[in-house]
Amino acid sequence: MSHDELIEARASRWLAARDARGATAEEALEFTRWLEADIRHRVAYLRLEASWKRADRLREVRPLDRDVDPDLLAAPKARRPWMAALAAGLVVAVLGGTWAWHQNSSWQHYETRIGGFSRIVLEDGSVIDLNTNSDVRVRLGGERREVKLLRGEGRFQVAHDEQRPFTVAAAGTAVRAVGTAFTVRLRESEQVDVLVSEGKVAVAPVKPTQASPSTSELAAGDAAVVLPDRVSVSRVEPQAVARRLAWTSGRLEFRGESLGQAIEEFNRYNRRQIRLSARTLEALRVGGNFSATDPESFADALASAFKLRVALDNVNEIVLTPL
Repeated sequence: MSHDELIEARASRWLAARDARGATAEEALEFTRWLEADIRHRVAYLRLEASWKRADRLREVRPLDRDVDPDLLAAPKARRPWMAALAAGLVVAVLGGTWAWHQNSSWQHYETRIGGFSRIVLEDGSVIDLNTNSDVRVRLGGERREVKLLRGEGRFQVAHDEQRPFTVAAAGTAVRAVGTAFTVRLRESEQVDVLVSEGKVAVAPVKPTQASPSTSELAAGDAAVVLPDRVSVSRVEPQAVARRLAWTSGRLEFRGESLGQAIEEFNRYNRRQIRLSARTLEALRVGGNFSATDPESFADALASAFKLRVALDNVNEIVLTPL
């Protein structure tokens, strides 16, 4: 039995045990350690779990003109490790929002709407966290792994594979990694923001020109702002990295950003937009931890902190006005 087959078999045993009788505290700890020991463990378990849940849904579907054969879909306790083989061809997405998947030639398409979030586990074990209102194409080939970020922001936790580099292209920028974790955000101005939380990446223009010919190497804790004619690299403190990744758990954290910046960020996640009635308010400084999809609570907190009045100008706008 190969190493991959051993992982699938172990994942099958874990799922069968947890499905049949739950887990003790000691077993839960052992299971967590097993999941975290290797990204392939988590991928195998998620694949198998998804196929079992799919089987449960199929058991509820009955033809209009006849009964379902009770042996066609066995109860969970009777399922066998062959389910692991069925799961081998699946790509699993663990969702926290609205998403879409399409197959177009060899490219796979994933997207989220405003306020949506998706966690996508790729076949190679890499994980993509897709932020609000984002759009990516993914292609895993025999020699390279390619992602096109067409809109929004994604965090990429890349499974190590020296033979197949992992490249994220956004606007005119390519971010290349072998095994690491980093985020890429494409702004409307075609500015590309890159933040590395683990390992190293190389940032380069997709098509080098005289204005932007070079490659910049970033390590964990480095952030880059990439424009058509230059790349600016800066160091980010670990606490600041954690704040900038708070969106992966549905939160937004501010530590001294201007009110204008905070509202601009909040509006990315919500159809109901926040607006200031006076530009003089934009320079106020904001701090706190907020739910990204709760603009009403954020507006109430601002009103209390800065003595503002909250008004609903229409169904999609919250206006903050000085008292």
